[in-house]
Amino acid sequence: MLNILKIFEILRSERIEQFPSPVDRKAYADAVASCFMPCAQRILAGYFQVHIPIGGDAIKREIYPTAIELYYHEEGEGRFKDPIMYHTDDRKLSEHKEWFVNRGITELPYFPLGNLNPHTSGIDVTFENPRERYRASFLIREYKVVYDSGKKRMVKNSTDIYEDMLPGGIPWCGDDWITWCDGGVLDETDIVRRWRRNVPDYRQTTDGSGRWEKNPDGEPSFAATGMRYAKCPFDWQFARKEGE
Repeated sequence: MLNILKIFEILRSERIEQFPSPVDRKAYADAVASCFMPCAQRILAGYFQVHIPIGGDAIKREIYPTAIELYYHEEGEGRFKDPIMYHTDDRKLSEHKEWFVNRGITELPYFPLGNLNPHTSGIDVTFENPRERYRASFLIREYKVVYDSGKKRMVKNSTDIYEDMLPGGIPWCGDDWITWCDGGVLDETDIVRRWRRNVPDYRQTTDGSGRWEKNPDGEPSFAATGMRYAKCPFDWQFARKEGE
């Protein structure tokens, strides 16, 4: 998995000088997606093998990502923002001004390459870069799980993965309880790019604060918490075509 995620860093480094301005958010997002596509082609072809010893037995299963969602945010003024992303300095400063002061720190630590980040929407796999000051991860939005009984299940609820990937919690010792297994490279034509589920479009507020707000205007839209919002225009969900 680490070698797969490094592809994004390499491609971004090679192409960043030709990226459009962050002001053109859709074009910039497309440039970021083009750097992630080779990763998606490999991630959607492989699977996670889970093996957790419990007593004298073990829990075993395989988890095949079938839809993953890219999240990408650049720290610092005038750079590209993904306001929905949880793990950013910008969001903490915007929503919880005392967050850093109360902890005596100046920024969120950057996740190491390939770490698992459980949160309220499921589990992310991280590929952040402290040198270039960007946050990046993919959410396992949908997956197929094969249990050691041989039973298979297609899962569309991303938070089910807590029980499927972490059936014994997160072990204190050892890093071999979960292994990534390469499965080759899918052709781009076998991947569908679409809207990240439940992610609204964001626009900057007009009060000069630099904050972002969910955009209630525009189509296509979706309903959430009793409101309607325009959908995020970034096609940052990468999914295997049905039947693949």
